[in-house]
Amino acid sequence: MIATPRSLVPRGLTLLYLSILMTSPASAAVTFLGDWADFGTQFRESGPQTRMLDGMPVEWVAGFGANHWRIVQERGKDRLQVERDPTSPKGGAVLRVEVRPGDSVGWSGERAEVSHMLSPTGAQYPVTAESGHEVYGLAVKVDPQWQPPANSWHWGLALQLHGPDDFGAPPAFALAVEEDFHINSCAGDLVEGGTLARNKNTKSLPLTRGDLRRGHWVQFLIDVVWANDSRGSLTVYRRDEGEADFTAVLTQVSQATLQFRSSTPNPVGTHYWKMGYYRSPSPGVTSRLWLGPLVRGNSLQEVAVAAFGRP
Repeated sequence: MIATPRSLVPRGLTLLYLSILMTSPASAAVTFLGDWADFGTQFRESGPQTRMLDGMPVEWVAGFGANHWRIVQERGKDRLQVERDPTSPKGGAVLRVEVRPGDSVGWSGERAEVSHMLSPTGAQYPVTAESGHEVYGLAVKVDPQWQPPANSWHWGLALQLHGPDDFGAPPAFALAVEEDFHINSCAGDLVEGGTLARNKNTKSLPLTRGDLRRGHWVQFLIDVVWANDSRGSLTVYRRDEGEADFTAVLTQVSQATLQFRSSTPNPVGTHYWKMGYYRSPSPGVTSRLWLGPLVRGNSLQEVAVAAFGRP
């Protein structure tokens, strides 16, 4: 069940939500089902598209198969591993993510990530303003001994919507996992109408319930309208392990959710997803977390069933 502020939900609608969750199968409303069960089998760890750093491979690509990721970036082949977790929402395959000090793959920060999701037809599946209204489902569990990334100024992202590469900007949207869960946003005109010489900074958006619940699964539903102007909106729902209801923990209306840059000849481009963990350099800290399958679709209820199973 999805509990939202009473002023936003007509009386009895939450019961309808529950009914749909219990009776609706996954359907065409689910447009990406990122099951981890066969993760790694489709990647080619050697070949012309393998990128090397210090004599070791740090990036591999996969074939264009349905419902998986095109690229993996990790400093060692043990940083991203599939495990079975009967305590996870679906009780099945999850991705164990580990980032160690020095885990650079040639760019800023330390990371172990997959990127560039592929659609049910095996095509590249980016995000644009034409994507319109979408829903995403994701479950996260951080290590019981979790420490946030080191240094007073730091970041750590489990899910990020990367803007066009040539913008050189922070993600348009990110689920941050640091001292708590929160959302980072850097959307709209990156140069604030073209009057500034550099990109604007990220906004950190706190959740009304942002605690990590170390060692336990936390489920998120992200209900978003993609737009690079005030036609965008965002609502994040949360449900903790053992809870029956989802609760809205962040609502943003009439807000841009995608990036553009008015000062460039091609101000609008495509955005692409990355998932895993990406953090600031953190000497002495190993970050370990687990991720359930990422589900993308256009039905709140059907994405919830596909991502977390039936209640």
